[in-house]
Amino acid sequence: MRFTELFEKSDNVQHFFCPGRVNLIGEHIDYLGGLVMPTAISLGITALIRPNATKIITVHSTDFEETIELDLSSLPNLKQNNWSDFVLGVVIHLNKIGIEVRGCELLLDSNLPKGSGLSSSAALEVLCYFMFHSVFGENEIDRVKMALACQQIENEFVGVNCGIMDQFAVANGKANHAIVLNCDSLEHQFVPLNLGEYSLLVINTNKPRFLAESAYNQRRQECDAAFRFIAQHVPITNLVDASLDDLDLIDNAVLAKRARHAITEQMRVVDSVKALEVGNLKAFGQMMNESHESLRGDYEVSCAELDFIVNELQVVESCLGARMTGAGFGGCCVALVETKSVGKLSQGLTETYKVRFNRTPEFYDCKPSNGVHLVS
Repeated sequence: MRFTELFEKSDNVQHFFCPGRVNLIGEHIDYLGGLVMPTAISLGITALIRPNATKIITVHSTDFEETIELDLSSLPNLKQNNWSDFVLGVVIHLNKIGIEVRGCELLLDSNLPKGSGLSSSAALEVLCYFMFHSVFGENEIDRVKMALACQQIENEFVGVNCGIMDQFAVANGKANHAIVLNCDSLEHQFVPLNLGEYSLLVINTNKPRFLAESAYNQRRQECDAAFRFIAQHVPITNLVDASLDDLDLIDNAVLAKRARHAITEQMRVVDSVKALEVGNLKAFGQMMNESHESLRGDYEVSCAELDFIVNELQVVESCLGARMTGAGFGGCCVALVETKSVGKLSQGLTETYKVRFNRTPEFYDCKPSNGVHLVS
């Protein structure tokens, strides 16, 4: 057992798990106050923790094969530009709100691919918050407040201007369900995700997302500009509230394309909810296909690798739908694929993708899962 190798004893150890998430539809409209539909997935981060009588948190990450010590008597006030910033930020926050995190040995083990858009950072934050609160706190955890606190930690301590979707999904996930979240009001509902003979297949392009951050900022600016055009004439709160007829009010072709994606993507989430509530996976798959086309053409956040994989999947009979998921310019696709065909399809796609891009994709057969929880 790795915990015993690192820390000698394995008595009084508690076991926690936090999933990653994949966004099924509703892409690039979270920061526009839109609807998103993520689901927590069976991949995630496992933590083993044992409190001790010291003032030191000793944390080892198998992902980075690195051990970090945090001295609770002299914690740094600023981030250290290291993976442990997510742990440190949570400890500082909990101490501020009256939950005294004490010394412990901690082992973190992840099977989430880093930088792929499956929310490894949000999973680490929420895992640490839930775990430390459970081990050292007394009150019941409010999962919505926990998600908001972890978003605040990432925004203000780590310095990443993320939205609420990732933390919310991994904190509040429910097995065999997706979450429909209004990113403006935080109103949410669980929608049944009864996949039956199908699986959620996540395909990592393994292409580094070099352009994602700069394009993200540019798209936000473009959407703000499109909103201003429309809001001069129509009383809307968010860009996603506009209608397709309102696009005529935008005196710029590029901005109109960005707005069209936002408006139609919101519509696709609403239609996807209706489809899933009656178990119509074929209609939901069609929404996924249309979402990718919009992200590729109107929002222009895809790339050759993502388009290749999506195109290959969409022509296969065993695939009901496929789309890029996450920031784009690399990262992952998500597809709804017949479970019995996953192996053969993955093998064939690996070969064609490697010939085309000289890079090997990774495949993850995921199940919709519960949010962060105590395992034992």
